[in-house]
Amino acid sequence: MVGFAGHQGKEYLPVVREYADIVGGVDVAPAAGALADDWGFPRFTGIGEALKRVDFDVAMVTVPHSEHFPLCRELLLHGKHIVKEKPFAVTEEEARQLIELAEGADRSVYTLLQRNFNPVFQFARKNLARIGDPYWFSYDYHFNLAQPTSGWRASREQALGGVLLDMGYHLIDVLSGMFPEPSRVNAAFVHHYQEMRDRHLEDLVSLMCSYPSPTLSGSLRISRHNHEKSERLCVLGTGGALNVEPQGATLHSTGGRLLERFTRPGPKTDAVRAMIAHYLGHLDDRDVREDHFRRQLTTVRVIDGIYRERSRERNELADRYS
Repeated sequence: MVGFAGHQGKEYLPVVREYADIVGGVDVAPAAGALADDWGFPRFTGIGEALKRVDFDVAMVTVPHSEHFPLCRELLLHGKHIVKEKPFAVTEEEARQLIELAEGADRSVYTLLQRNFNPVFQFARKNLARIGDPYWFSYDYHFNLAQPTSGWRASREQALGGVLLDMGYHLIDVLSGMFPEPSRVNAAFVHHYQEMRDRHLEDLVSLMCSYPSPTLSGSLRISRHNHEKSERLCVLGTGGALNVEPQGATLHSTGGRLLERFTRPGPKTDAVRAMIAHYLGHLDDRDVREDHFRRQLTTVRVIDGIYRERSRERNELADRYS
């Protein structure tokens, strides 16, 4: 368990223990030692020490974005499977390097994306065809934080991006499982707080997606400082509409007649449990691995492309006024 003393690491600890023996943890946080003692495994301050001291098959990685690639590279070079928090990688180049390393070592790198194991989103993918040909989607995902972003997500050096890379990774991945890769994305980056603007860490991003087919378009809005926390995906098709929220989904015909309502049958922890069980149960499944790599490469490429275009626009503006 790498980064086990953070919020996500502590959430995954009890679930991982249901399916695997935890033989060690890596974390430099002051509270990590006591937490490791409580759970009964040794705590190390670096991955190098853990690789020397304990034998393990798979590492679960929940660390700041800037630490993902070097940690995963070292783990793969030592022949370890990896189950990790998003993003799969920050840039397309890193994603391709990670896939090459994983394929060379015959090891898996799976990304912890809970929506893929939420029965509501599974229902949505399975029933998308019932609304005919999709021609429009809108996807909104908002937090309601009352204060500026804090912790490592407020550091440009550690976060490497704002809400698009953090919250948006989940949404782009969901859309990658439903639609083709967009051919063009127009983005507006917005800042609620001046300090986040100074660090080039967006508080809100609005995206307009165009696709190879001229009959499909869509939009996303993602923010941290909305008046309420919410998530909703709406897809309009030639034969009806699909509305998806984490707790449930509805299918309507054109004109608004309710065709079906689906409610999540259990708590959020059921999706976490299904996700971890699936990944740990398919570490050596090359077909599952390759499907995962293809989808994550698409997700990373879309996000990296948006940031690259944003950087180019910022540099052009700076040159214009220099």
